[in-house]
Amino acid sequence: MVELLLAIFLMGILGGVIVSSSSMMSGNRLRSAAGLMVTAVRLAITRTNVTGHSVRLTFDLDEQRLVMEESADRMLRVKEADGKEDLAGGADPATEAEKEATKYADGIVKGPRAPRAKFRPMPIGRDDADAEKGRELGRSIHYRLVQTEHDSKPRTKGRAYLYFWPGGGTERAVVQLQRGDSDEILSVLVSPLTGRAKIQRGKVDFTEPRQEEDFGMREAER
Repeated sequence: MVELLLAIFLMGILGGVIVSSSSMMSGNRLRSAAGLMVTAVRLAITRTNVTGHSVRLTFDLDEQRLVMEESADRMLRVKEADGKEDLAGGADPATEAEKEATKYADGIVKGPRAPRAKFRPMPIGRDDADAEKGRELGRSIHYRLVQTEHDSKPRTKGRAYLYFWPGGGTERAVVQLQRGDSDEILSVLVSPLTGRAKIQRGKVDFTEPRQEEDFGMREAER
């Protein structure tokens, strides 16, 4: 009886250790995914400043991947009829919905228009064998939502884009990453003024810009 109780006790301890280790590993994967976002932002800024070509980060919310792409042409911010800026800069549409919307808009607007910029995938890391597929977030890690400055509302499926222009210009953005169905969420915030990203715990919503949100180098990586 004593031996049986001892065996049950040891099995309970071992089970607790396994569960704890699994939770720690998932937490590490979530932090690694957030770190990937910060690294990609830094790399995109460096790339666009060195080459003089615009760069965008593509967040694939269906495949849970991150792709970095570089424009073969220079992009400009175009003023819309309502005074808002077309922050996408005439980028080539990726999804079927975007293609249909672009085709419809092109049929309305009259007069000559500049050709849309074409993007080619670029590796995020040295070990990236397939730049077109990009980097996966990690097992059990997924995008909760992504919203950038040119989005009218958060995106939870399809693709979202974050653009970078030569000279350090970018868009205000928030990327929420979640571990499985748990409450563990990390938010990656991108400042349009400094072009830097920082990580915060929990759900940080996309809000109107405020002075304290334009963080500097000391807050770039928490």
